[in-house]
Amino acid sequence: MPTIAAHELDRLSLLQLQLPDTIADPTGFYDRLLDAGTVLDPVLGVWLVPRHADVRAVLAHPAASVAMDHAGALARFPGAGLEQTFAALDLHVSFVDGDRHRRLRRVLAEPVQVRHVRTRLAGLIMDAVTGALDDLTGRAVPDLVTGFAARIPIDVTRRLLAIPADVSTATIRRWSLAWGDVVAAPGHVPTRDRTATLAAIAELAAFLRQHVTDREAAPGTAMIDALVAAMHQGAISRDALIANLMMAITAGNETTTNLLSAVLMVLADEPRLWAVLQEDPQQIPDAVIELGRLYPPTQYTARRLLQPATLSTGQTLPAGASVVLMLAAANRDPAVFPEPDRIRLDRPGRPVTFGHGPHSCFGAPLARLEVETAVRALTARYTRLRPRPGRSWRHNANLRGLAHLPVQLDRNTTAGAR
Repeated sequence: MPTIAAHELDRLSLLQLQLPDTIADPTGFYDRLLDAGTVLDPVLGVWLVPRHADVRAVLAHPAASVAMDHAGALARFPGAGLEQTFAALDLHVSFVDGDRHRRLRRVLAEPVQVRHVRTRLAGLIMDAVTGALDDLTGRAVPDLVTGFAARIPIDVTRRLLAIPADVSTATIRRWSLAWGDVVAAPGHVPTRDRTATLAAIAELAAFLRQHVTDREAAPGTAMIDALVAAMHQGAISRDALIANLMMAITAGNETTTNLLSAVLMVLADEPRLWAVLQEDPQQIPDAVIELGRLYPPTQYTARRLLQPATLSTGQTLPAGASVVLMLAAANRDPAVFPEPDRIRLDRPGRPVTFGHGPHSCFGAPLARLEVETAVRALTARYTRLRPRPGRSWRHNANLRGLAHLPVQLDRNTTAGAR
């Protein structure tokens, strides 16, 4: 974690989000940022954009580029061993613009479109939830992160990518966390143990290269097989396929794990909300959206302006400016979400939890259905979640999520319960 000098602690900088206390509760930082409006980070030299209208506008702006200056980063960190990692990032759909982005997105998004998620993938998700739920049985104080929330998306990803059973859940989680540390870090330069992180990423890339080769030799009907077929049709290169599968391992797991963990944390802390959802499961999708607004799994995203951009306040950011769009702050903007700390299942407004515009997260329908299915199953089987000591947060300021969520589960013993 970067060292922050004492005189910088009161200044609005992304580095403040690296502090453990801020990771545990960043709301004060976001409220200060909303009060200040768009400001220049004095430490990193990037513009922090917190207000909802401006975040949405820049996300949709055709001259807001997602391409990163990895050549500059390599010059600043010579010998850091980041060349292969940056090469993979530069091939990922999240970091390319224009027609190239549209072509990649068309190939990659097709298997997880809403029509597929709600039909052919619903049973797969239910199987993953049921398996994770059954493993909770008999545990006095289970950890709902490691024992439930992290397992479900990994099981779904395993099925979608046809990952063999001999690759353990712990290994997939380790790969996912390592790649997530790079993706989420400012400038994509990991701030923790770089040697271990890059070793895990190299291991992941090597596995995927061999896995794609194996699927070519013996294709099946999983999502990965459709992507391999698209590669043979010339719709995506082999290197780009590997790079985007690497991101699928993380994006398909970390964001869903973080969102589900946060939803379960709130339900443990708010028994009245648990009772509402238990009584009326039709409100679960609204609850997932509202709690995702309050606890988004991704805190911010970056853009580089190719042309000047004028914000809602009349302030103009210059061409060439690097901007960080503070998704979590925008979701707390009182101009759009009055009383932002209050949980409202009928809340109007459109959160930017999963982004907006051409780079909005195409995996959002899958993530939401996984969370909805998990909450529906838990509220059917248990009468209550009771928080227990030991809750903690991971040290990732952008992909913010719980590391541990110990709870006591009160079993529903009524006749209709499983």
